[in-house]
Amino acid sequence: MKSKKMLLVTLILVSLTALLFTGCTPAVEKKDDSKTELPNPMVEQASLAAIKDAIGFTFETLPAAITAGKYFTISDNLAQADFTLNGVSYTVRKGDVMIDNIAGVYTDFQSGETKANASGIPVLYQTNPDGMGLATWKTDKYTYSVYCETGFELTGMEVVVNGVS
Repeated sequence: MKSKKMLLVTLILVSLTALLFTGCTPAVEKKDDSKTELPNPMVEQASLAAIKDAIGFTFETLPAAITAGKYFTISDNLAQADFTLNGVSYTVRKGDVMIDNIAGVYTDFQSGETKANASGIPVLYQTNPDGMGLATWKTDKYTYSVYCETGFELTGMEVVVNGVS
């Protein structure tokens, strides 16, 4: 009888231990692999006229002889044109005068100078030795930027700046 009690106690302890371990293991959670993504604020447009239809303004002019032109709107308040001129790729932006960093470039440039464009408006030209360049200026209504990742030459950048309105 004593052996039956010992066997019963042992079985109860083993059962309780098994229940304890299964109760303590975390339940397997079903993982949701879908990711919440922010919508891309950049929308490709077919033409300058399509930019105007989308956000209410566009570039009045771009430099002559540009190639590989692509047009975009960004967040309903910014127009962008990407193109190549004389072998250098440029990104030009035009937006509300209240936009602080219209270019979206967060590089600390090593040198910079301010020169007036063809309309007499001061333009800040910033460069790095690796050929990266940025020009920014404002009018009463709009702010502008011209950016090239490589191939900066002041003369070429001035041609682009003077061709943008």
